[in-house]
Amino acid sequence: MDDNYVEFNAKLTRDIHLVKKTEQLLEEINILQSRINHQIKIELSGSIKELKTLSHELKESNISLQLSNQLISLHKCIKSIKKTQEEKQYVNTAKTLQEMHSLLNNPHSLLQHLEVYTAIKDEYCNLSRSCVREASDLLHDQICWNNDEKEEKTTNSIAMKTEHDDIQELMQGLYIMDYFENELEIFSTKLMDYIIKPIIYDHCSVYVVKEKVFVVEILEKKKMPSYKSVLYNLKLLFKYLHQHLNSIIIDNETFLRKLQPYLLEQLLHPLITDCISHTIPTSNANLKNFEPVVEIINEFQNYLIEIGFLSEDQLILSNYTNNIDKLFINRICQDLLAKARNIMRKDLHDSVRYEPQVPPKLINKVFENDCELSIEKKLSDMSFYLPKCQISKNAQETLELARTILDEACDSSDACAIRLFYTCRNVFEMYAGLVPEHHKKFLETIPQQVALFHNNCMYLAHHLLTLAHEYRDKFSKVVQKLNLTFADQVVILRDAGSKCFLDHMKYQGNIIFDIIKDSGFSVLSQASQLDSSTERALRQCIRQLELLKTVWLDVLPVNIYCKAVGCITNSMIDDLVTKVISAEDIPIDVATELVTLFNMVVKRTPQIFPDQQIQQHVRKWGKFLELIKLLGASLKEIEVRWGNGKGPLAQEFTPSQVKQLIRAIFQNTDRRSNLLASIKV
Repeated sequence: MDDNYVEFNAKLTRDIHLVKKTEQLLEEINILQSRINHQIKIELSGSIKELKTLSHELKESNISLQLSNQLISLHKCIKSIKKTQEEKQYVNTAKTLQEMHSLLNNPHSLLQHLEVYTAIKDEYCNLSRSCVREASDLLHDQICWNNDEKEEKTTNSIAMKTEHDDIQELMQGLYIMDYFENELEIFSTKLMDYIIKPIIYDHCSVYVVKEKVFVVEILEKKKMPSYKSVLYNLKLLFKYLHQHLNSIIIDNETFLRKLQPYLLEQLLHPLITDCISHTIPTSNANLKNFEPVVEIINEFQNYLIEIGFLSEDQLILSNYTNNIDKLFINRICQDLLAKARNIMRKDLHDSVRYEPQVPPKLINKVFENDCELSIEKKLSDMSFYLPKCQISKNAQETLELARTILDEACDSSDACAIRLFYTCRNVFEMYAGLVPEHHKKFLETIPQQVALFHNNCMYLAHHLLTLAHEYRDKFSKVVQKLNLTFADQVVILRDAGSKCFLDHMKYQGNIIFDIIKDSGFSVLSQASQLDSSTERALRQCIRQLELLKTVWLDVLPVNIYCKAVGCITNSMIDDLVTKVISAEDIPIDVATELVTLFNMVVKRTPQIFPDQQIQQHVRKWGKFLELIKLLGASLKEIEVRWGNGKGPLAQEFTPSQVKQLIRAIFQNTDRRSNLLASIKV
């Protein structure tokens, strides 16, 4: 117990001491915490505020310093620009302007908030415009264009007035200032107008004076030079440009390479279309001699690659000439269609007489076994032959051209033969469409030209029936398998000729209708005697028909002439008969005058037809003759000709028409009433 007490008491004393010390420490902590809360925090708050103020002042100082540095840099730029511009150092000027532009347009800069910013910006714009204008003007002074026009000839030239390095300085400066594209566009336009177009399109003399002035002297405008001359002169031009303007603009890119996007298309289009395309052969014989042409063209292209105007993969000219087979056939077809177009524009009235060939005589053939084969003829010798007529020379030339095309196709490759065959078809299709449009005014008013066009279409359609058959065996087996025919175009040509001719027949018929309409035939019931205009109108109608005879009889085939004039005459006769039948009252004197006038028609009209068998061609002729007899007949004679509905009068007129005429001509009497009653409807 004593031992335990002694040990426990020592521990207790030690623990009490620790507790007191802990309490003392806690009290010190509380005092410290209280001091922090009441003194340190207040002092710290003041320090933070002061720190923020100092930090803000530091930031303002930094911004002021940055702005000051930027303003100093801008000031240095302005001084440098003015100095280098005075010294003609346009590359340095442009770079400094570029630097100044970056400073003024820096999105992280606060320069825009300064009042002086607008003034500095304006100064920059003024300096930039001044530098661009000065460099551009100097460049235009260094590269001088001249156009001297005199009465007999025109001389264009381009001259370099300074050294290569001076021009390079100006070009590089303008490039850095983003104004070089405008200069390239201006240069390429002037180069085309002053130099290249005259070289391609005009007969001219090209030479260089003292290695400084490139001269194009136009000797004769619009006289196309040979392709050799064009390529030689263009090569001379590019040598001159390479010598004087082969400046490095940026990153080893030369002036000529920079010029290419602006000039290449302008140069190649006329060069290929209006020069090189003319070298394409137009026959198989010329095709064999095309190789030297290709060599000259490739030599020019290689030079453009050598001087850097074209890249090595821009083989535009050689790609064009390498496709010679397609170019060859395209050129041939274009030339043939152009030739056809020129033929079709020729005057239609320039005509020839077409005479069908004498058909071969068919003879009875005796075979080896003495068996005779007799030929039974059921058709005329002239069956399937186009009758005699006048045709335009241009129709004859069109057919000859078609045969030339087919002859060329027979000697060509399969691909060319097919193209040529369809070109031949296009010729005939063009004839049906182009001729009516090109000669429209004449075909609307001149009967001779209408008849010729009708004959032309029938002439071409007639030959198209057998044209493909004539040449089929001359083509290769491959081509023969295709549907080579012109049969569908036969209908097109016939329709074109027929439509034009029928439209003109209607036009001629309307002329006669209008003449009759404006005459006394329209007022037969209103006058005691015929108006003087009636005879004049009828004679005018006959003269119109006689005019058609004059211009048509020797032009149209006889059967077509008779049908056409017969149709127009029939319309005139029908109109006259209708006007007489429609009259409610025809005085006896008027009827007598009508008989006289109509007999004049009967006398003169048959002479319009070559065989004078007018009843075969004018369907209403019998009706017209009966009308004349009726107008001059008595009631008894009318009764006889009616013949109870079986006489000649009844064959031409209906009962109602006969009754109408009787009422119009004769007064109301018992005899008239009896006759009217006997005519049954």
